[in-house]
Amino acid sequence: MIEIRGTTTLVGLLGWPTSHSLSPRMQNAGFAALGLDWAYVPLPTPPEALGEAVRGLVATGFAGANVTIPHKQAVLELCDELDDVAARAGSVNTLVMRDGRVLGSSTDGLAVTSQIEARGLRALVLGTGGASRAVAAALEEDGAEVVVSGRRDPAWPPSADGFDVVVNATPVKEELLVEPHPGMQVVDLAYLPDRRPTALIEAARALDCHPCVDGLDVLLAQGAASFERWTGEPAPLVAMRAALRE
Repeated sequence: MIEIRGTTTLVGLLGWPTSHSLSPRMQNAGFAALGLDWAYVPLPTPPEALGEAVRGLVATGFAGANVTIPHKQAVLELCDELDDVAARAGSVNTLVMRDGRVLGSSTDGLAVTSQIEARGLRALVLGTGGASRAVAAALEEDGAEVVVSGRRDPAWPPSADGFDVVVNATPVKEELLVEPHPGMQVVDLAYLPDRRPTALIEAARALDCHPCVDGLDVLLAQGAASFERWTGEPAPLVAMRAALRE
């Protein structure tokens, strides 16, 4: 049971909806593991209220927030400052409030590139939202040739032929958007709250794709980076991973 007191430092999750997210469970486990008087709360925010929500976080003394679908691009104009990664990607998933200013960064791309080796390879990124932009930018910086494909493209769904890496950066979980092939590196940013494998991860595991990175692995990596930005402390990965997997 999380106890929120007058002394508790708050961070939150801005998204619409937020009911599916495992981030509160993971982040609160991290705070508890370090004995921090912090709490992470879901903040369901419709698109038309995003500006008010961000201003409210500053006004009420929140230390920061994560930003998820559908706000990762819209929140850019509400930040007073962007780090280099967020500026290049045109996407923000982490806010840090400091001295009344909103600092925006993105940990989505690094959460993917830290778990695969894509240099010199061809990567297919599914989706055109904020997470997709962040992942594509990180892959390109790592030396991959990147093709981004979305539902509005004429050749949707795309073929994975000729690609070495496929990353699902859409919210689609139970429909197989592309057929992976043996030897591919596969990453899915989406995850199911009951921890069952998504359709893409199930297909990739059946083909012995390696590495095969599921949405919980990505969530842990990006969440740990956010945790460290807010607290200034190393993220307790064992406790955070256990909260996601158990």
